[in-house]
Amino acid sequence: MLEILRIQNYALIDEIEIEFQSGLNVLTGETGAGKSILVDALNLVLGARAASETVRDGADRARVEAVFRLPRNSRRLTGLLKESGIEPEDDALIVSRTVTSDGRSRALVCGQLTPLSLLARVGDELVDLHGQHEHQSLLRPERQLDLLDGFAHCAELAADVLRIVLQLRETEKSIAELETFDRERERRIEFSRHEVNEIEAAHLQPGEEEELRSRRTLITNAERIVALTSSAYAALYEGEGAAVDRIAVALKALDELAAIDERFRPFGQPLAAFQAGLEEVATDVRRYTERAEFDPVELDRINERLSLIGNLRRKYGADIEAILAYRQKAHSEIETFEQRDVRLEELKRRRGAELSDALEKARVLSEKRKASARKLDRQITLALQELGMKGGRFEMHFETTQLSSDGNDRVEFLLTANPGEKPKALRQVASGGEVSRIMLALKAVFAEADRIPTLIFDEIDAGVGGTVATKVADKLRELARSHQTICITHIPQIAAAAQTHYRVSKTTGKGRTLTKVSRVDAEERVEELARLLDGSGSQVSLEHARALLATSVEAHRK
Repeated sequence: MLEILRIQNYALIDEIEIEFQSGLNVLTGETGAGKSILVDALNLVLGARAASETVRDGADRARVEAVFRLPRNSRRLTGLLKESGIEPEDDALIVSRTVTSDGRSRALVCGQLTPLSLLARVGDELVDLHGQHEHQSLLRPERQLDLLDGFAHCAELAADVLRIVLQLRETEKSIAELETFDRERERRIEFSRHEVNEIEAAHLQPGEEEELRSRRTLITNAERIVALTSSAYAALYEGEGAAVDRIAVALKALDELAAIDERFRPFGQPLAAFQAGLEEVATDVRRYTERAEFDPVELDRINERLSLIGNLRRKYGADIEAILAYRQKAHSEIETFEQRDVRLEELKRRRGAELSDALEKARVLSEKRKASARKLDRQITLALQELGMKGGRFEMHFETTQLSSDGNDRVEFLLTANPGEKPKALRQVASGGEVSRIMLALKAVFAEADRIPTLIFDEIDAGVGGTVATKVADKLRELARSHQTICITHIPQIAAAAQTHYRVSKTTGKGRTLTKVSRVDAEERVEELARLLDGSGSQVSLEHARALLATSVEAHRK
């Protein structure tokens, strides 16, 4: 509900803050006092277009701020705020709009800069403003269908249809993707098969490239390897003064020394071990010398193999491990593609089941809607006639459509305002106070189904008086039990029906005209009602005003 409306430097308003209450709120005042200015200002924070002319003379900017207490049952509003990244504080939504004297405008929702389009969407979920304004949700066919579902108690079934149809669309999308891109995918998979075959034909082994490079190095350096190993072998074992021979001489001398003195025996042990090691090294060097040879055939084979690996690396990866990983990925893609026929058949079976389920639920939903629509037609027609539109007749028009997230139905509210006229779409019928009364009749019938928390009626009393005025007051009082309702009125019966009454007045001082708003209670309210009755303020009108208030208090107790 709307809790606070704060307006600064807007038209004739210097600064006003109004704390609205739950239930029925009315605003009264002399013609031209500025009542509609308040509605225009509120409309600004609901996303209406801004004009620089609204900035009060002498000010550089106008600012309108509204504080809304969020409804707990508005899934659409909650989803919209979450989707937009807006986080209310303690279930309060603070919306502000600033308009500069040069026509620039800025909107904030909970301190977050908000585009006008989003502000209007948020406003549509918070307030229905009936009169010559834009925020009339009942004029939108999609909203009309939502209300019908709420009235028919089939909102849960409608949500089920929505869920199944969305699943069906996803399944159809998957089928279309498989069928649409088959040729392109087939070309890609065929190329992948060529790539896999090329890699598999190479019979690559992890670490193979490093081993080949090492082997190639040995072959290309075969002559030098033979020369160096021969030289090493000679120095260790066969050459004049070979290391093994010199160690043997030393060992013999140490043995003789040990025979003389046992303290020399330990010296020979590490030397003997060293001699064994040298002999082993010499043997290995000799064996390598015998194996090393320049083999041009093997060298060509190694170079060809390395060239093949290099070519594969340029195509598929930085090393053999990366090439093999690429092969595995391509192989998986091929397997997935080869399973597409199985997948396609599975998706088509699912589509058939989902379509059958959706059509059946949509059929049941359509039957429930149509059954409730006839009842709705009678109730709204009766409400219109009670509100003074004797020739008014309401009917809901159905069109069967292709299956959609709304089922198989498109509905539109049609109205005949006068006898003999053809029914017309609600948005094409009447304006001003007549539209407000039409909306009041609709809202009264849809009270339980309509989740928009705040309703505002401007000029609802145009052309209304007597018994009809009392009926309008009764409808507003009834509606205010489930919705916060704000009404601008000149009719005393309506003003007396409110729980909260505000008086709008215009003052002049220092060459400036300003609009003021004050809450009236007790005797002040009696005087305001008396003014609405006949403008005289006589004792008779004051007593009449007290009687109206007493009747209203009694009606609220029922």
